[in-house]
Amino acid sequence: MPHVGQKGILIHSGGFRLLGTLFLAWGDQPKPTAVLLHGLPGIELNHDIALALRDRGWNCLIFHYRGCGGSGGPYGVQTLVADVRAAVDELSSGRHPQVDPDRLVLIGHSMGGWAAVREAAWDPRVKAVAAVCAAADPGALPFADPQTAREITDFLQGITAESFIEQWRALDAGQSASRLAARITPRPLLVIHAGDDEIVPVAQGRELYERAGEPRQLIVHPEANHSFTRHRPWLRKTLLAWLAGLEKAVPPRCSRSAEPHEPDLFVSH
Repeated sequence: MPHVGQKGILIHSGGFRLLGTLFLAWGDQPKPTAVLLHGLPGIELNHDIALALRDRGWNCLIFHYRGCGGSGGPYGVQTLVADVRAAVDELSSGRHPQVDPDRLVLIGHSMGGWAAVREAAWDPRVKAVAAVCAAADPGALPFADPQTAREITDFLQGITAESFIEQWRALDAGQSASRLAARITPRPLLVIHAGDDEIVPVAQGRELYERAGEPRQLIVHPEANHSFTRHRPWLRKTLLAWLAGLEKAVPPRCSRSAEPHEPDLFVSH
C-alpha cells in the first residue's frame, strides 16, 4: 500500500522497545536513508532536518534511545551505540521496502555524534557520517557536576543523577570518538561545529576532523550555538549540500520518470 510520508517504528535493543518515526520520501521505491541521532537528553530532535531530507528524496529515521522519549529500559551512556546498531539492524532487515539498506547514513548531534562515529567505526553498513557539534571526547565535558546531572536525568528513565555521574566519569580517553575516526575512511565524514558552542567546545570538532582519514570535511559556523538555534536554515542547507555531493555508488532502483523528486544522490563505497 502507498505510504503517507511517515510511520511509527519499533526498534528492539537489549530486550527493550525503542520508539521512532520513519519519515518516508515520495514513492515506494527504495531510497537512501539517514538515521538522525539526537543528543543528551534528547530535547532537540532536529525534526526540521528530517522534513528537509524527506523533501529532497531521502528517508529519515528519528528514534529515542532506551530510557528516554518513551522508549523502554533504563538510560545508559554505554548503551547508546548498541541502540544505534539496533536501528541500523532494523533498517537493514528488509521490513521497510522503501529503505535501501545499501545507502544508509548516520547524522548525529552532540552525544548522537559521538554514538554515530563509534558505530560507523565498526559497522560497514554505514556508508557516511555527519557529526554535528559532536561530543567527540565526552569525558572532557563537565557533565559530572551534580546539578547538571540532575537537570539531565529529569528527562530520563531508570537512572539517577548519582548513577549518571558514575557513568559519565567512566568515559575516559578510551571512550573518545576521535580515536576511532580514522576507521571510517574511505567512507565520507562531515564534521560540522558551532564556533560559539556553549556545551561542546569547537576544539572537539577540530580534533575529530584532524584524526579522521579522507574523505573528510570540517565546516564551522563562527556564530552558531550548540543547537544552531538561530542558524537552522544554514545547518539544513549545509547537510543537504554534503549529501547531494556524495559520490553515487549504487545505481538507482527506479527510473527518473517514476521518481521525479528523487535527486542524484550518493553513497560512496
